[in-house]
Parts: sequence; C-alpha cells; structure tokens
Amino acid sequence: AGSTRARRAGCPGDAGGGSTVVPMAYSSNPILDSEESKNIAVVHKTNQGYSGKDLWRLKQEKPELFTAPQDSGEPPPPPGFQNVPSLGQGWLYSRERDVYLSRDTKKFYVQDASIGELVEMGNGRDLTASMTVHGDAAAQAAGSGNVASRNAIINDLHKAAAAMKLDFSHHDSPAAMFAIYDAKASGAFAEAAAKGLHVRLLPRLAKHRGNWENERLEAVVSESITSLAAEIGAESGISLAVALLLGGRLVLAASGGSACLLFGRDGGEGGMDDEDVASDGPGVATGCVILEDSHVGVLLTVDGVRRAPGMTGARLRALVRGQVSSERPRAACISLLNEARRLGAEAPIVAAAVRFGWTDPDAPAQKKARLEASRLTKVRCRHILLRHTSATSQLDRGRPKATRTVGEAEEMLLRLLPELAMGGASAFTSRCRQDSDCDTKLRGGELSGDLGWLDKDPAKNRKIPTSVVRAAFSLSVGQLSDIVASERGVHLLLRTG
Repeated sequence: AGSTRARRAGCPGDAGGGSTVVPMAYSSNPILDSEESKNIAVVHKTNQGYSGKDLWRLKQEKPELFTAPQDSGEPPPPPGFQNVPSLGQGWLYSRERDVYLSRDTKKFYVQDASIGELVEMGNGRDLTASMTVHGDAAAQAAGSGNVASRNAIINDLHKAAAAMKLDFSHHDSPAAMFAIYDAKASGAFAEAAAKGLHVRLLPRLAKHRGNWENERLEAVVSESITSLAAEIGAESGISLAVALLLGGRLVLAASGGSACLLFGRDGGEGGMDDEDVASDGPGVATGCVILEDSHVGVLLTVDGVRRAPGMTGARLRALVRGQVSSERPRAACISLLNEARRLGAEAPIVAAAVRFGWTDPDAPAQKKARLEASRLTKVRCRHILLRHTSATSQLDRGRPKATRTVGEAEEMLLRLLPELAMGGASAFTSRCRQDSDCDTKLRGGELSGDLGWLDKDPAKNRKIPTSVVRAAFSLSVGQLSDIVASERGVHLLLRTG
C-alpha cells in the first residue's frame, strides 16, 4: 500500500519520512483539447508575462516599436537641450535657459521680440584689462541745503543687475552708469529720478540678450527716461544728464537743459575727440560714441552751469580736463561749480566727471601692475582731514564744533592740491601739521597724518571711514588722491606703502 501513494515522500502531511521523490508522469501527447486544459494554458501564458495583446496586432498598431533605430550621424543633444523639428534639422532648444543652439554654426540664438526672429546671442567681452573708468560728482545746494540736485553713480552694472536677479552677461565690461539730476524745477523730482532711473533701465537692457546696435541702446535709454518722467508725474520732463558705459561704447543722454561733453587730451574748440549731447527743452537728446584711447573723460552738467556767462563748451572742458587727467574727477567738479557760482550761476547746481584710463593689456609692466593690485591686501596712507558743519561722525564728539561749511572745506583742499602735487611728501607733512583736523597731525616726520596699515576689507579698519579705505586702495605708492568725502569731513590721501 505504501508503494502506491500519490503523495511525495518526505513532504509535510506525509505519514512516513524519507528523502526520495516520486516523479510525476507526463503524457507524451501535447494536444490540449479539453476546455479545462485550454483554461490551464491561458493561466500559464499569464503567469509568464503575457500582456493580453497579440504581437501581430501590436506590431500593426505601433510599428515603431519593432523598427531598429536609424543612425542619423548626429551626436546626442547637449544636456538640457532637445530637438526642435519645427525649425528644421539641426536646431536644438533649452527651455530652462530659453536659448536655441544651431548644430551647423555651433552658436547660440535667442528670440528677438521686436522682430519676431532668432538672432545670435550676445556674449559680453571683458575689456577691463585694457580700460578703466572712474567717476565722481559734486553739488551745491540752494539756501539752507534743503533743495539739492542729485547724482547717482553705479560703478558696476553687472553687480547691480545680479542684485536685481537680471542676466547681464550679454553686455561688455566695464559697465557703469553716471547720472546727475537738476533740482531747480523740483527737488522731489530729482530725488525720485535719482532713485528710479536704473530700476527702469537695467531690466530693459537685460531683456534683449542679443547683440545691441547703437541705435537700440539710445532708444532704450530715452524710453527709460521718458517712462520715468511719466511715472513720477514730471509733466514737463526731467532735467538730467546720463553717461552709460558698456565696454568700449558710451551712450550719452540729456534733457531739460542739461548736457554731456566728451573730451580728449587736446584743448581748444571743436577737438577731434569732442562730442556734445545737449537738450534745451523737455525732449531727450541721445548719442552713442565708440571710445578710443585718445578720449580722456566726459563731463555731465546742468542748465544753470551751462548758462553762466562765458561757459562755452571749450571753457567747460578746460575747467575740468586737468583734474580729470590727474584722476581727480571730484576736484574737477568742485572747481567747475565754484567758477560757475563766481560767474553768477544760482544754486542748486550739480556736475559729474568721468575719467577713462587706457592700458596695453599685453605689456609686461601692465600685467605685473594688475597682478600686484589683485594680490594687494594692505596699504598704508597719510591724510589731511578738514571737518565741517555737515559732518556726522561720532568719533569727534567732545571736540570743538567745526565752523566751516562743507563748501569751504572743499575749497580749501582744492587750493592745496597744486602745492601738494608739486611738493610731494614734505609738502604734505607741512600742510598736515598746519591745517589738518586729524588725530595724528603732530606725529614726527613722515608719520604726520598717518592712518597706519589699512586692510582691504573696510570692516577690519576701526575708526577709518569706508570711503577712505576704498580711495586708498585705488592709489599707487606716492600718489595723491582726489578729494574724498566721509562722515568725518573731507580728506586728501597720500599713499606711502
């Protein structure tokens, strides 16, 4: 009886033990003709991964699944790009960057909304190795100083655009903006314009990422000024002058009687490098100049200065050329405004001056100077400080109150500049002991007015104003600075180490 069991020996449920297995007997006939057998077959097919769709029907409905991919000979798209059949063969698009790529030209393209076509994407050039730009401004307020013209200087538009989360990489470097706003008609309009022009201009410059023609740049600057005037309610327009630098191009704009005057090394009327952009009415006048190494700088000023007796274009340039050439644009502006007032100009008045510097990027001496400047972490300076009634520093509490105005302090330093520039360190020592309001004026020898070693990080220099530290790092050893304003007063610096 035990030999005829249907169970396998040794399996759970068996009565006896053992390790042998009784093999199942299979029929040699594979034909499944009973209904139960057919059902079993279907179950087996399902368990083996059968999808329920016949292959012949799937092949008929989706033949691409059964066709081997053809080798197009083209490499796969770069990461983030996909083919754009609607543009034809060889075009790729990145949705994240909103940029097109042509396989044929290997160049990037962007959509130009003004013409509805693809244009080559701009690629900003870095020209900072061959040119530098430095500007400053000065103003004289009316009456008690409540009505003052304004200025706005942005030395790095790329940083300003990044702070606004704008892509500015298609514009050249250096990129900067210098502007003055006349408060004669309305101090409120001048204040609002000074705060608002760059906020309207930078998004417009960032929007089009292709290459910019000169005319398009002029149009965008003019449009920004016009829209700003409408937004702040200046129905008669804004009196302003703007210089926008983008690499080697300078866009000038003026309205409401203001003017921009570009000049070179040579004096006289109608110099080859001279360019005037001026507006005698509410409309915006613009111009765009390709700068050359013969260009020295540009002056921005307002109607009140221009209308002073004898203030021709040649005279205006002559008044600022020397100081601007010596890297002292603020002193140039102070000198100009003082002369305008002497000739009868009424405050409020304002002026800004910009200095262009040119170097050969491949000259060994220039390369060495740039490398040393980039590694510089500390400098040593002396200063002459003149306190004035508008100074706000708490460091001078307990001292006798200053009696000179800011204008008088600036005028005094302006008169000292020629003497100090000619006399060097010994003249600086003499004048520091005689005229400075600083703590170290009475130190011996060449330490008179010494500020010690200044760190490049302004936060690490206790009691030294940030504007003084920045000015110190812009000087070479032995160089005399421009007039520097701070919360303590006005300064002249001499770098000694």
